[in-house]
Amino acid sequence: MEQVKYGSEWAPWVRAARTMVELRGVTPADLDREFAALGRDRLEEEFARIAALMAVA
Repeated sequence: MEQVKYGSEWAPWVRAARTMVELRGVTPADLDREFAALGRDRLEEEFARIAALMAVA
């Protein structure tokens, strides 16, 4: 582990790494399977819906 100064260009990467460590019970999506099941238009709608939800949070 290394220390990173607050405001450093590396600070966002440290926050991201720590956030990823805290995620539990998350299953990576198989996008090929999702695409086959939903089709491109529906999958893009789902991505847009999720992005909108995340913007509110």
